[in-house]
Amino acid sequence: MNRIKCMVCGMDINEKNFYINSSAFLEKNKEDRIIYCPFCGVSEIYLSNNGETYNVDSKLLDKNALRIIDHAVKLEIFNGDFYKKASEMAESSEVKEIFTALSKIEMLHAKIHFRIGGFSEFPKLTEMNYDKYNTDKALLGAAAIREKHAVTYYDKYKGEIKDKTVTNIFEALCQVEKEHIILTSK
Repeated sequence: MNRIKCMVCGMDINEKNFYINSSAFLEKNKEDRIIYCPFCGVSEIYLSNNGETYNVDSKLLDKNALRIIDHAVKLEIFNGDFYKKASEMAESSEVKEIFTALSKIEMLHAKIHFRIGGFSEFPKLTEMNYDKYNTDKALLGAAAIREKHAVTYYDKYKGEIKDKTVTNIFEALCQVEKEHIILTSK
């Protein structure tokens, strides 16, 4: 397998990890055909064979961009937390696997935003109770709503950010969330 690096999250993809989080993807990576970053879920157009990654100097971002990125951190943490708890609540093993993978991916999205925003402390968010979602169908419905909200957020705010690299990252993650809508709407 060629050396592959995700330009968005910076992770190296190889024969030992290309299959990670496969439950969160509509199509599966194969050793000879990597179509997603197994860590953050971006498509193959954001994968590099030459080690290239997106870098952002947070000191050059304006206040509005930092506010938008800070909210994106919180959005992704809330979604990651929901998926972690949903994986524990789900009845079927297939849905548990999907939610476990989605939790890891969404938390990595939060870390990506945290890094590009140059933030120094991970936010502490309010503990949420998801007991009202007491079936797999209800959990999947709540998941689809969360993913639609994330897509709306990225679509709304990517145009307000002047930094082209941050805009590219928002677009890449928006595409991931769109696939998650399909996955959770089955």
